[in-house]
Amino acid sequence: MRKTVVTAAVAGSLLIGLAGQALAAEPVGPTAASAQSGGAELTVMTRNLYFGTDLGPIIAATSQFEFVTAVAAAFTQAQATDFTGRAEAWADEIEHAKPDLVGLQEAVLWRTQSPPDFSPTPNATTVEADLVELLLAELRSRGLKYEVVIAETGYDIEAPGLFSTGFVDVRLTQREVILARKSGALKLTNAQGGQYAARVTIQTVIGPVSLPWAWASVDATLRGHSFRFATTHLDPFSGAAQQVQANEFLAGPGSTTLPIVWVGDFNSDAEGTSITGVVPATATYGSIIALGFSDMWKAKHPAEPGFTCCQATDLLNPTSTLTERIDLVLTRGPFGVEEASIVGDEVADQLPSGLWPSDHAGVVVTLELEDDD
Repeated sequence: MRKTVVTAAVAGSLLIGLAGQALAAEPVGPTAASAQSGGAELTVMTRNLYFGTDLGPIIAATSQFEFVTAVAAAFTQAQATDFTGRAEAWADEIEHAKPDLVGLQEAVLWRTQSPPDFSPTPNATTVEADLVELLLAELRSRGLKYEVVIAETGYDIEAPGLFSTGFVDVRLTQREVILARKSGALKLTNAQGGQYAARVTIQTVIGPVSLPWAWASVDATLRGHSFRFATTHLDPFSGAAQQVQANEFLAGPGSTTLPIVWVGDFNSDAEGTSITGVVPATATYGSIIALGFSDMWKAKHPAEPGFTCCQATDLLNPTSTLTERIDLVLTRGPFGVEEASIVGDEVADQLPSGLWPSDHAGVVVTLELEDDD
């Protein structure tokens, strides 16, 4: 999610007491090449699909008229990013990389209701765009067999928009999704997910709106090697909320004796200072690394920036504007790194219309599941 500067109040307590509860594991340094121990290869991908618009004008609206026209403009802008065309690009990336497991962020549902009921309770049911189904349809058309392991809902908001045809309720549902390539070698169990208790509440002219983010995970076994795979999207507005969300993850699904592969949009720049010279906006990345996680991009490409965020809101910038690395593949346990690449960041990746596949680039990493000595 694009980082938009807004005035945000953190709803309730941010559970600061969790900060000291994350379970640290002994760091296991990744190797730059395959270990000669007969370990299995695992390819993973993290991909922020981008829901297609900027919510800033809605938040900044100072009257109800400004609010409802901003809602309509945001939905219209999202539709203009060509979800169907972009889904073809995401499918191309997956077809080329053939990841075993994919963590998707901002894998949203856009729904509408007309006539509207103006209720703040999300209840619109007419599907305008289901990014997961669009992607799966493209994968199926290529003969690629992927399935949804789990889809966990983050924030789910609805508001009336004033269009040229009148009022329509517009609903935006954020989801964290894990896809798995169907394979007899990969066994999956214990799919789970949840929302973070730490969240921000945005003040709008129609009242406060809470924006929870979520995580999803699954336990996997590949050729005798067991591990946990998880995906998440951490808060883009509040560094304090973001840090506590990371701690919640570590005290929850991250509290496991299994090796873990944790991917997602962390909204914490891994290249702050060291590559860009700009001090990181949040300390979340550094704190996670200090707790024993290894950054697979850094392990394979220590001197390369690997930027993943962000393109223009309308995705029509002619040259890439990626200047941060916030989409990460992190591991804890006996993993080696074979390959690490960025996808969707080259001009050649743009659609014929000039649109980028997302405002983020994706990250693909091939890991070696080593024997735990």
